[in-house]
Amino acid sequence: MLNRTTFLLLIGTLCMLTACKKDKPAKPGTDNKPVDQVKPLYADSVFYVQNADYTVMPAKTQTGTYTAIPDGLELDTKTGAIDVNESETGLKYRVSFMPSGSSTAQTSNIIISGINYADKIYNLAHGDSIADPIYNADARLAIPDANKSTVFDEKGGCKKAGIIINKGNAVINLAQSVRSQGIDTGATEEVRMEYRINDKSKLSINELRVKIYFYRNVSEIPEYLTELLNERKKIILTAPTSPFMPASLKMMARGRVAGSRPPCVIVVSR
Repeated sequence: MLNRTTFLLLIGTLCMLTACKKDKPAKPGTDNKPVDQVKPLYADSVFYVQNADYTVMPAKTQTGTYTAIPDGLELDTKTGAIDVNESETGLKYRVSFMPSGSSTAQTSNIIISGINYADKIYNLAHGDSIADPIYNADARLAIPDANKSTVFDEKGGCKKAGIIINKGNAVINLAQSVRSQGIDTGATEEVRMEYRINDKSKLSINELRVKIYFYRNVSEIPEYLTELLNERKKIILTAPTSPFMPASLKMMARGRVAGSRPPCVIVVSR
């Protein structure tokens, strides 16, 4: 059994340890104070084309400069106003705002609703014969009301160019499209595919420029197309995830921007 002196010593030691633990200063950056969340530049993140003119303004009026990557967003660099109907649709954009007198840009991702196709090389010999549409920059999303009121290639531009597309769901049959050309190497003409989706656009007319390149094998693909594919991948892979982006990184990203349309659909036979 512990004697009185030993018991008192143990109590005193515990009190000292507890006091030290309470008085120990927190490491910088580890306090429990709530951190203010960065507000997005715009009130929403997805915008839909409309029958009437549609301009979106930033959630807050600020003095500075607005920029966006990739190409295609009709953006006023001074006010941040976005002309939705005049922008390339079906793409995700990273909008950056550099406040006057600051060296750090605030950024937000926005999507102009519509469809797109993956920039890639499709190999028919590997069964890669279908180009599926990507709705609202997310391959996991289903196209609203597909094969019902939603309609693609409304005016038959793709059909006239020999691009075989399902008018109900926008799936392109690449194998049939290549066969319809009657030659081994070349490309379809670039056409505007007009379409309407039964979403928040309320079936407003939308469009996508489409062109398909086809070659017998990968070695025949010209260097400029390979570079285009790589440039577009860089934009996606290097897009920063932080809501703040240093000016040096923003300028570097701007220097790499490649044209965003038409989607780079390349088909090889083997």
